[in-house]
Amino acid sequence: MYNGYELESGSRQKLLDLFPPKYPTFIGHHITEKFGIKDKEVPEQPNKVMVIGYIDNGEDVEGFLVEIDGTSDRPEGGKYHITWSIDRGNGAKPYHTNTYVDKAIPLKRPIEIDVDAKYFA
Repeated sequence: MYNGYELESGSRQKLLDLFPPKYPTFIGHHITEKFGIKDKEVPEQPNKVMVIGYIDNGEDVEGFLVEIDGTSDRPEGGKYHITWSIDRGNGAKPYHTNTYVDKAIPLKRPIEIDVDAKYFA
């Protein structure tokens, strides 16, 4: 169980139009704030969410580096990101995006997106 921010459908579509998924399994669902929580805590609704970098390991993981209210650093470590697409046939899992966030290529123009703060069971 975790909490974070679900991409609103219009923002998901905006990113899909700009970045068609490269790998067979499209994810494009959420940005994790905290993982492994049990108390159904919902984070505060952010004021501004920006996609600032593109992630592609060249084999089976694609995603985006994200800033929430001016920072890409998650409170308990790691970076805010969106897993965009993966190739499960190669053994990729959504959490593998964490491995590549430090290699994100900065976008020339960051993209503002809308999200909803949520608890995910």
